[in-house]
Amino acid sequence: MKIKLNRIIILQFWNWYYIKAVKGIINAWKNFIIFVREYYSIPLLLKTLFHPWRRDITKYRRGFSIKNFLEVLIFNLISRTLGFVIRFFTIIIGIICLFGVILSGLIIILLWFFLPLILIFLIILGLILLANK
Repeated sequence: MKIKLNRIIILQFWNWYYIKAVKGIINAWKNFIIFVREYYSIPLLLKTLFHPWRRDITKYRRGFSIKNFLEVLIFNLISRTLGFVIRFFTIIIGIICLFGVILSGLIIILLWFFLPLILIFLIILGLILLANK
């Protein structure tokens, strides 16, 4: 009875380790990816890449004046350029963070799968090193 119970516990452990825990890791990984995408608002920033920074624009006044026209034109161009630069670098940083999260998740999953083998290898290596002393 005791041997059968131990087999059941071992099978339950491996079921948890390779099925339930992996599902949990993948779910947490997915949540991190969603968080980074939403935190940096990458889709929204791509849609508004050439919009003025903080919607800061100047409207043309009534009547035509070269001075007024150039002031408004230059201010609006500077606002759009500033908006482009800030959004562009935010998108780049967001993509770098997104790749970091994806790479970290892949490494964690691979380590999770091979950790029992690494542990057994290290125990055997430790026993061999102890025997050689």
